[in-house]
Amino acid sequence: MRLKKTALLLVLILSLALSPTVLAAGHKIGYNYFGNAGVLITLANNSKYVIEAFGGTAVSVDNQFSVDKIVTDLENLIASGVDGLLVWAPTPTLYPVISQMCLEAGVPFVLNDKVPMEPELRAMLRMNPYFVGGVAPTNADYGRALGEYVVAKGYKTCIVNTSQPGDPSDEPRLAAFREVYEANGGVILDIVRSSGTDGGKSQVENSLIAHQNPDFIYGVGPSFAIGAIQALERYDYDTTVVTSGLEEAVLDLLAEGKIEVANGDNWICGTLSALMLQSYLDGNPLRDENGEAPIIDTVGFYEVTAEQVELYKRFFIEEHPYSVEEILSFSGPDFDFAAFMELIENYTLENRMAAKAREGKVTIEELKAAGINVQ
Repeated sequence: MRLKKTALLLVLILSLALSPTVLAAGHKIGYNYFGNAGVLITLANNSKYVIEAFGGTAVSVDNQFSVDKIVTDLENLIASGVDGLLVWAPTPTLYPVISQMCLEAGVPFVLNDKVPMEPELRAMLRMNPYFVGGVAPTNADYGRALGEYVVAKGYKTCIVNTSQPGDPSDEPRLAAFREVYEANGGVILDIVRSSGTDGGKSQVENSLIAHQNPDFIYGVGPSFAIGAIQALERYDYDTTVVTSGLEEAVLDLLAEGKIEVANGDNWICGTLSALMLQSYLDGNPLRDENGEAPIIDTVGFYEVTAEQVELYKRFFIEEHPYSVEEILSFSGPDFDFAAFMELIENYTLENRMAAKAREGKVTIEELKAAGINVQ
């Protein structure tokens, strides 16, 4: 009898040891966010959701909109004894510094939401054995889609409101937008650049003095769209606004008709980067087809219409688009690079709404009424 109990106990221990939940438990993961803004908080919360779903401890630090604080804040996270880092770095010059810091400390790190475009920087990162990978949106396609939209609408003049040069997210969006728009006869009257802490409101106000009543303003990110709308309040123009980014303030403005169209992905890279680091810490590092740490910049997006705002808020703002059970399924030996890429490819508005319908949280009829067709 005692041998039988001992055998049963060993089976129980082994089964627990193989459980993804237990494998992942205990990891202390640090992450930085650039400041207390809706978009940045959503990104950070998406990472926290994954860390805590696996039973880990999430440790965050607010950079207070200061690029200079990023390195110091990450150093402090390392000093606090984190097992890994999720790094948001908006400036390419930071990547070598952060990589060297993590190499010297022996701390694995993932680039979260922003990855370098330059091949030499990617090669440099991959030489670091503690570089786990990076994941970012397909930023150029965001801008390209909006360029195609305004061309189809027949809009001929615009002001662009964006960040300082070199931002890994905004620059590809602007370049792709500009290529489509100008090739089809569109004229960019001005490119307004600022730090984005106030959405470039005052700079856009000044631009609107010199360039009166443009057809639209392209806010390259959500804060820049909001800043553009605030700037337009001073003028009696019929200028519309288009943007990428689906934070709650943008959704409200979309529903009110103050933003004409918005696309985005709900900063799902915060979720994906945390899954990537989780796999590494669980002894299951993801490797691309070349056997290297993956650098992915193909995370897709979708458009949300005014009719879909309330549903989107319910299932992307008020709760996470993935259930905890789904998050826990994205782990273990079978969750390899191919499975990770499949997860990314399947991330669509329709896919997530279909999942909510299967959970009994929304009916197919409600989805169809909002123009969302699911199987």
